[in-house]
Amino acid sequence: MIDIIKNISYHKLFRVRQRYLLTRTNRLRARYGVMALAMGVLLSGLSLQSYNNSAVSGLHPYEELAALEPASGVQTGKTVDISETMEMPAPAAETASYASVLPENLIDLVRISKEELQPAAAESRNKDYVIKSGQTVAGILQDAGIGSGDSYKIVKALGKHVDMRRIQAGQSFQVMMEPEKNDAGEAVLAEMVMDVDSLKSVSITKDGDDFNVDVTEKETVKQVYAGMTEIQTSLYGSAARSGIPSQVIAKMIRMYSLSVDFQRDIRRDDKIEVLYDVEETEDGDTIKYGEILYANLSIGGKQMPLYRYEKKDGTSGYYDEKGSSIKKTLMKTPVDGARVSSGYGMRKHPILGYGKMHKGVDFAAPIGTPVYAAGDGVLEKVGRNGAYGNYVSIRHNSTLKTAYAHLHKFAKGISPGKRVKQGQVIAYIGTTGRSTGPHLHYEVLLNNDHVNPNRVDLPIGENLAGEDLKRFKKLVADVNKKYKDLLNGQKFAESTQNDKEKDKKKVG
Repeated sequence: MIDIIKNISYHKLFRVRQRYLLTRTNRLRARYGVMALAMGVLLSGLSLQSYNNSAVSGLHPYEELAALEPASGVQTGKTVDISETMEMPAPAAETASYASVLPENLIDLVRISKEELQPAAAESRNKDYVIKSGQTVAGILQDAGIGSGDSYKIVKALGKHVDMRRIQAGQSFQVMMEPEKNDAGEAVLAEMVMDVDSLKSVSITKDGDDFNVDVTEKETVKQVYAGMTEIQTSLYGSAARSGIPSQVIAKMIRMYSLSVDFQRDIRRDDKIEVLYDVEETEDGDTIKYGEILYANLSIGGKQMPLYRYEKKDGTSGYYDEKGSSIKKTLMKTPVDGARVSSGYGMRKHPILGYGKMHKGVDFAAPIGTPVYAAGDGVLEKVGRNGAYGNYVSIRHNSTLKTAYAHLHKFAKGISPGKRVKQGQVIAYIGTTGRSTGPHLHYEVLLNNDHVNPNRVDLPIGENLAGEDLKRFKKLVADVNKKYKDLLNGQKFAESTQNDKEKDKKKVG
C-alpha cells in the first residue's frame, strides 16, 4: 500500500504533496490512518451485511477486525488464517482482501495514546530565547504571544533584581506557558527563568494578576590549584597548554613587574610555578580567580620565589623566602604585554626628523591597553599637555615623579589631587599629541631632572622581623608542601587518565 502511495503523482491527482500523507519513516500520518480505519470498518460492515443477506459461509465478524492488525512476522497483503485458534470458517477471498488495502501500521497509529502526545504538547509550551542585538525582553515576550500588559509587569518584576540596562545581546532565558490562553486569546506565562550570572538565577511565576520573583544563588567554595610550565613560545601560550588560566598569569606578571621586564628578560626554557585559589560553585563553575599564594619565576636558572603573607595588622603583600618585601618605590614596567619601541637617550625624532633627546621609554601596545601607576603617590596633572597629548603626572615623594603621555583616555575617578596606589589603572594607551602610533611614553623625574627609568636606583621595601618573620617562615614551609602535594596529585591523575585512554585504544 505504501509503495502505491509513494508512486502516485499527487500533484496531478489530488494537488497534495507526498510528505503531507507520509512521515519521514514512510508511515501513514495519524489523521489519514484514522480515516482509513473508519473506511475499513465501514467496508467491513457492508461486507458482513452482504454475507448475512446472501447466506454465504465466510469470515466471522470479529475475525474481520482482527485481520486489520497483522501478526508478528506476517507479510502485508496475505490473508491471516486464525482458524486454528478460533474454531471458525476460513476467510473468504473477497472479504479478506479489505485488510490488504490498509497500511500495515494502522493499528499502531490508532493506539497512540493521549499520554504519548502530551510530552510533545508540553515541549511546545517550553522555549529558550536568546536576546539578539536590538531586541528587548518585553518585545520577545510579546512576540511569544504574551500581552503587552503582562509583558510590562514581567519586566518590572525582573528589573527589581536585574539591571535591565546592562542586559546585552546573547543573554538567554527560558519561558514556559500555561496550556490555556486567557479570555483575550493571549498566552499566559507559567514561569520565566533567567540566569543572571554563574551564581544568580531569577525565576518569575504568575500569581493572579501579578508576578512573583524568586532569586536563587548558588553556594561557593574556595579551591586551591597548582600549576607549572616551561616557557617555549610565549608566556601565556605555555601557561595555557599547562592549564594555568590567563587571569592568573596576568596577576603573576604584575607581581614580578617591579623587578622583571617580561619583554626582554624572559627566555626559552625559563620556568614558572604558581599556587592560586579559585572561587567556584559546587558544580565546579569558576566564579572568580582569587589570590596567588605562591609563585616562582626561574630566569636563566635563577629562582625568584614569592609568597603572599598577611601581617598581624591586616596588611598583606608578597615577600621573598627571606621575608623581604618585593614592593619597590616604582614598577619597572607600568603596562602589561607591551614592546619597548624606543629607549632613553639621543635619537632621530621620527616626526621632527632631527636628533633630539628622548627623555623616557616608549612601550608600544594596542589602543586601550591599561596603564598602571608605577608607584603610590598623588596625581599632579591630568589633562592635555601640548605635544605629549593626554598626560598624567604622579608625585611619589618629595624628590620622585613619573609621567605618562600620548594616552587615549583617563581611567574613571582620575583627577588632580587624588591619591593612587601602585598598580592601579590610571589611563589607557593611545596615540594623542605628537605620536606616530599607539604607545605609552613613560618618564621618571628625580629632583625634576629626567633620568633613565631602567637605571634609576630605587629603594626596596620593608623586611619582616620578630613575630611576623617567625609566622612567615612557617607559612613558607606549609605552602611549599601544599604546592608539591597538589602538583604530584595532578600529575598522578593525568597519568591515570592517559593510561585509561591507551587501554581503550588497545581494546578498540
